[in-house]
Amino acid sequence: MAYHTAVAAPPLKRTRLSGRARALRAVVLGAAMALLLQGCSTVKLAYNQAPQLMAWQINRYLGLSDAQNERVRDELDDLQQWHRDTMLPQHAQVLQKVQRQLADGITAQQACSTYAEIRTQFDQVVSQAEPKMLWLASQLTDSQIRQLERKQADSNADWRKEWLDPTPEKVREHRFKELLSRAEGFYGRLDEPQKAALRAFIAQSSFDPQRTYNERLRRQKDLVQVLQTVARDRQNTAQTKTLVREYLARFDQSPDLAYRSYAQTLVTEGCAGFAQVHNATTPAQRVKAVASAKSYEQDFMTLAAQ
Repeated sequence: MAYHTAVAAPPLKRTRLSGRARALRAVVLGAAMALLLQGCSTVKLAYNQAPQLMAWQINRYLGLSDAQNERVRDELDDLQQWHRDTMLPQHAQVLQKVQRQLADGITAQQACSTYAEIRTQFDQVVSQAEPKMLWLASQLTDSQIRQLERKQADSNADWRKEWLDPTPEKVREHRFKELLSRAEGFYGRLDEPQKAALRAFIAQSSFDPQRTYNERLRRQKDLVQVLQTVARDRQNTAQTKTLVREYLARFDQSPDLAYRSYAQTLVTEGCAGFAQVHNATTPAQRVKAVASAKSYEQDFMTLAAQ
């Protein structure tokens, strides 16, 4: 959820081609919701440039041919136009609800309800983009898949450096600084009562970098295996459709039941954590948050009309 991201656990930084799953998440949860924590001009700029930025990232991870790159750009442009026409008004409706909630105290249940609405919207985008993912998966060469593996290894080294190598105390402080910056971009300057609530949330969090990293590796290996299987029988469109659809299902819901329970725990804790921090805010901070949400709603409607 938009404001829920202010207290969420560090994300799994998925591989850039979790095909287009990463791109899709950027369109919905990123451009539409997480950008609530940035300035209004940033929302418009980031949204309008999203297809170019995502195409650049996909190309960086895969080394696309000129023809592939052109098709990817066209597909992302089409997806964004659909998202602009169909989804941005829905995001704006969620923001109207958010404004009403931010004006008063919030329960964890309310926060999770809004999060669930946004996940439903994300699922709509995945369904819309599935044919585009099928095309890209069927076009990748063995060389491009190997490049993806190298990029995965590079990004994993960065992830370990950020989340696994530091001591637990440093990880908690890193999370605090990141989440504080996001929250202050929305509420304005936080004082000690709000900072204390944020620190309490982090101290009680079940976030486990090693467990998160293990799931990251599973998803990456899963993706590579799917792409390799597709590459061995490119003309079998029915098989490709099944493989990609099953991969997306595993990406969304891990086959590791213990991890799935852990992920749900993080969501539940995130909802409670957001409510905890929000309910510690002052009336002036809530007024600022409502005004911020209103500005973003207007931005989304302006973008939808373009």
